[in-house]
Amino acid sequence: MALIYREIFMVRSRISGCLAILIGMLLLCQWTSAALAEGPYADVVCPKTPENIPEISRALVYQTTPFKAGEKTTYELSYSGMKAGYADIEAKSPAKLNGIWHRIFNIDAKTGDWFRSIFYGHDLVMSYSRPWDFGVSKFYIEQYEEPVFKKAYISKKWLDFAHQDCRVNEKTWDPEKGERHATYNVVRGAMDALGAIFYLRTVDYKLGERRRALIYTSEKNWWLEADPVLFEKVKTPVGEFDAVKVKLRTYLGKVMQQKGDIFIWIATGTRERQLLKIQGEIKIGSVWARMINYQPGR
Repeated sequence: MALIYREIFMVRSRISGCLAILIGMLLLCQWTSAALAEGPYADVVCPKTPENIPEISRALVYQTTPFKAGEKTTYELSYSGMKAGYADIEAKSPAKLNGIWHRIFNIDAKTGDWFRSIFYGHDLVMSYSRPWDFGVSKFYIEQYEEPVFKKAYISKKWLDFAHQDCRVNEKTWDPEKGERHATYNVVRGAMDALGAIFYLRTVDYKLGERRRALIYTSEKNWWLEADPVLFEKVKTPVGEFDAVKVKLRTYLGKVMQQKGDIFIWIATGTRERQLLKIQGEIKIGSVWARMINYQPGR
């Protein structure tokens, strides 16, 4: 049993930036070790023209999105029908970074208290997302994972993005190695994995029309492809919703990297377009997340 929850929640340094619970299951932990190889953006050719930075006031940061500041959604996480933990995803009040107002996204995910005798995990993530293109400006992840009879895994990572120069400065810290610094290439305008979850809620889906988004994580620039496959009704503890089922694929260049299928369900009949469910296949089974509580923003 301990191996099951270690597989679901344990983050390995060789896949740095992989969120242990919800985000990892959705976008990152599915990717193979090919992420460690040199990808097509290893030598990013940065545009010589400067970025066009629109002036967006604080009041307009969330104006065009279905989610608003103050929104909070709670998800129940399960593995093969067994309850595993919870995750809260929030859209926070706007904050200024380098003179620009940003959307702030946050996730707090942890195992349930009933698993302390097997495994305990608690991850915190915060993302600063540009309001005109969802490009990530700042990203922070803090991880604490404690398997039974093993030493706890503790890690913190800060990413500061300079899209103008196509660079991201990374600072990591853990108790054993201390503080370390590195710089990587990023394609201008790339999103982060947490921001991508919110971006997917802004898309108008039509069967047969795939959407693509560029995402930076694990020191690489990835393509995320969203393919709507079915419109159906979805029941949750919050209520029943008209929804679209979307299949997600991840690519390094033109080569698909993930192992197993990933599906998300997004409400289509509400103004908020809530993310209702997630299903992801991992090496040893199926992981689910379903919405059990929703607090709209303003």
